[in-house]
Amino acid sequence: MIDYGSDTNGRIVYIKIECNHVPIVLVNVYAPAQITERCSFFKELFLYIPSTKWIIIGGDFNCTPNNQQDRYKLGAQTDNLSYRILIKEVINPLLLTEIFRRKQPRKIIYSYHASAGNYHSRIDLVFGSDIIYKNTHDIGYVPVGISDHDALVLSINIPPLTDKNMHRRWICNPIVIKRKSFLEKFHKIWNIIINTADLNTTEWWNDFKTSLIMIIQQEEKELNRETRRELDELSKEYRFRATNPSNDDLAQLEIIRKKIHDALTEKFINSIPSQDDRDFKCLSNLAKARFAHGKANQSRIAYLIHPSKGRVETDNEMMEICCIFYQDLYNVKPIDTSYWSELFEDITTLNQNDIDLLDRDITTGECLEALKAMQLGRVPGDDGLTIELWRFIFPIIGGHFIKMVNIAKDKGNFHDGFLNGLLTLLKKGSEFKGTMKSFRPLSLMNIDYKIITKVLSSRLKKVMNKIIHYNQTSGIPGRTIHDNIHLIRTIIDYHSRNRIPLGITMWDQEKAFDRVNHLYLFEVLRRFGFGNNFIHMIKLLYTNSTFTIKFNNLLSEKLFFNSGIRQGCSLSGYLYVLCLEPLLNLIRKNSKIPGVLVPGCQYRSLVNTILQNDETNIEIKTLAYADDVCTFVLNTNDELETYEMFKKYSHASGGKTNDTKTVIFWISDCLDPPSFNAKIEREKCTFLGIPMDTQGQLPQEEIDKMVNNIKRDIGLWSSIRLSLCERASILRCFIISRLVYWFSSMLINKNVIKSIQKICNSFFWGRIHPFIKFQTCVGRKEDGGFGLIHLESMIISYRIKCGLTITNTTPKIWKLFALPYVGLHLYKYAPWLWTNLIPHLHDDKQFFSDVAIHTAKWLKRGSNVINNGNDISIYWKLINLNIYQPPVCYERINHLKNIQFYKLIHHSKLPSNIIEFWTSLANYGINTHDRLGKTLEEKKCLFCSLPETLSHIFITCSFFNEIYKFLFEYIKNTFNVSIPRSEYEIIYLKIVSSTTSRIFQKQITYSIGNYLYAIWSYRCIINNRNQKDHPGKYQDRFMIYMKNFPFENG
Repeated sequence: MIDYGSDTNGRIVYIKIECNHVPIVLVNVYAPAQITERCSFFKELFLYIPSTKWIIIGGDFNCTPNNQQDRYKLGAQTDNLSYRILIKEVINPLLLTEIFRRKQPRKIIYSYHASAGNYHSRIDLVFGSDIIYKNTHDIGYVPVGISDHDALVLSINIPPLTDKNMHRRWICNPIVIKRKSFLEKFHKIWNIIINTADLNTTEWWNDFKTSLIMIIQQEEKELNRETRRELDELSKEYRFRATNPSNDDLAQLEIIRKKIHDALTEKFINSIPSQDDRDFKCLSNLAKARFAHGKANQSRIAYLIHPSKGRVETDNEMMEICCIFYQDLYNVKPIDTSYWSELFEDITTLNQNDIDLLDRDITTGECLEALKAMQLGRVPGDDGLTIELWRFIFPIIGGHFIKMVNIAKDKGNFHDGFLNGLLTLLKKGSEFKGTMKSFRPLSLMNIDYKIITKVLSSRLKKVMNKIIHYNQTSGIPGRTIHDNIHLIRTIIDYHSRNRIPLGITMWDQEKAFDRVNHLYLFEVLRRFGFGNNFIHMIKLLYTNSTFTIKFNNLLSEKLFFNSGIRQGCSLSGYLYVLCLEPLLNLIRKNSKIPGVLVPGCQYRSLVNTILQNDETNIEIKTLAYADDVCTFVLNTNDELETYEMFKKYSHASGGKTNDTKTVIFWISDCLDPPSFNAKIEREKCTFLGIPMDTQGQLPQEEIDKMVNNIKRDIGLWSSIRLSLCERASILRCFIISRLVYWFSSMLINKNVIKSIQKICNSFFWGRIHPFIKFQTCVGRKEDGGFGLIHLESMIISYRIKCGLTITNTTPKIWKLFALPYVGLHLYKYAPWLWTNLIPHLHDDKQFFSDVAIHTAKWLKRGSNVINNGNDISIYWKLINLNIYQPPVCYERINHLKNIQFYKLIHHSKLPSNIIEFWTSLANYGINTHDRLGKTLEEKKCLFCSLPETLSHIFITCSFFNEIYKFLFEYIKNTFNVSIPRSEYEIIYLKIVSSTTSRIFQKQITYSIGNYLYAIWSYRCIINNRNQKDHPGKYQDRFMIYMKNFPFENG
């Protein structure tokens, strides 16, 4: 078994097994009997099914494709809709077929028999993928006797996997590098390499990596064997104790179940492909599974359109299409060097200091810094070696790595395989039409390659703003995509208000990164003034580089990467921006191409204040973010002249303008657009992912779509049983995070924000009645909250960040557009924002008016004038100033703030379920009999005759004397602290003030948390069973928690 999972209600169970090296997914389904529940269930079923070619889905679907044929008698919940939803949402997307009906279309056999009402029907179905259908040689319904449903039995022939191209992706498990046996083996092979390899070549590096991979895989096998051995021993002990169990056996069985659960959880987490997904520690396993499987289902490609054969579905035929397409794409593109002189005329060049900075030899220190800067969890290249591993071994091998790179530089090329990339295909958008143009290729490069490119990009980053015009914002320090959004939004708004006709052209360049000719790339570097050493390093990274296509677990042969800029390392964005800059410069200096005249730019003093230069009559002719380029047109001549500039660039570089996707957004309600060649939009258009109408606002239909998408996503997550902390994390990580870009750049109606907040709050509490105030829930976890998102404060924090950017002296061209709307509010804090040369306005519907109002309130309170770029600090300051209210227990119990009660709980490494329980307990959210009961009998404790209050059940109940004695003795012996049997000392942790050691405080908190939870969980079990159990059971539960103590003493 590779994987397993289920939903919270037990209606879906799946396992993923491997037979003859073929992964097979088996899914068992029990659909609801009620029609509306059944329809909703089918809409979500797809999300639980992992992606693979061999899929079998069977079970009781409680619906049929043909009620007349498949039912002897119609029941009360019979419908025609739910089966259609099943087909649309599950069967068709997964390309499945009903196997029995397809094999035996004329047979009518009922599988369900209810003799009481004489109901008979065929509601038990089995669906399979095409390959399952082809390999099924026998299928039939068989009565089983113990159920009113018959079993459906299939006999399937699973051929052994023989395809030599089939690729099972291996990625190093980071846990291995912490094993002592790995360290010993690594040092042995490294010593052998140092003493026997020819270190004056580059080939030894390949041998070293091969040996390294072998010992890691050996360690992983040993780790898996140890895990299986542990599980086998636990299973044997469980079966032994489960036979005629005593009370002690029953207590031990629960402990063993916990150990098995922990071992399987660890195995499950290690099987999730992406380290990023594993690191969502706040999410339950099923939530992680849904997230990972959703990605897997999106990545599988079911069919492609062949130029001559039409639709093809076999992996080999689809791989053939991929290889032909990408080999053609990455072949050398013809260029005309006669265009270079015009294209490179008047471009800015580097000074000597910058040239010297870039030309230095790479050092070990730079490589280590590069590794530290890389984000953990990124998927590695074809060797499977992760960043965690390289960080661990590089201090040992770094010097020899640098020597290997220098030898390659002297030779002019690396050894075979070093420059090979694993090309993965990412689908563009949600609609897939089966063509290769529907994919974005991403090269997964090995980490040793990325170390070099990270060092070079870190150097290049320091000089980019000196040679790239401010109209290009991609990857340049101090510039962001928001600069483009602010400009385009205000340009639309300005021309719309003043009724000035304008066309904004969004140019689409086909496969912009992939078509750049390498000769053009090297010439660009030379013309910008880069030194010989830097250019030689870039040539080294692109000489004899290759790629292998990964497609549906198939690997192609190595293909040559003779054209284009690789998208898969930190250097690629900078190189493309350099290649595009000559085109943008050509457009800027062309007097025949119109630009937008910036308001106020005719005043030299104003321009000098805002932009810190003496230019006047500044025109904006281009806006660019990487390959997303916008220009402006007034008539067809402007369009043709700009198109000529793009043609010159295409001839010079190998690029290609996509005429069919180039769009002109016409802004005018009084003048029809000229007869442009490009497609014309008049209602709305999308700029850098943000839709805008002719007033520069979000169109209402896009807002409605956004709200519906939020409801849909929340609906998908609602079916999983999640804690409050997990729900708050899902809202932040998966729901609202997608909208941050829109919220930070555009005005959103307050009623829409309130509506979304209400939806989020409803999801957060689920079916639980709110027992903590909303104003407390939005606070930090360390302050007694849950970190529940507060949308209004989040949006205001982004407005303040924008306002602080306006008040600082960083030159931004869009500040001239903002000036009329911010001067009235912000001149007290930034006097240069006020001038008598331009009118000062206020408009509630203007983005910058909203920015100015919130920023002025922020600054009036004495907050920072300097923008430190830290959104979180602004957000949390707003929460603490305006929204947050301390928990009820803080008002009633004075010592809690002094000991940082909630911070201790969250930092004590307690499981999330215990943290949430303790938070509820401290806030009086636990329902005891004393709170719910009306009579003395109803209020009585389950274990004695006294009323069941919080203080009684956790502190004074004599039934729990033994567990309290154990807690007292443990804390006394370990920390030399006596713990009184008091509510304040135990539940509210006053005991921790007896020690100043932070580690002791955390250990005491961990112990008390498990003590409280052991009592409450035992009490709930007894309450549900309505009978007492052996008292040793709760003691053993507490003992097993303490055996998993996550701290080292001292």
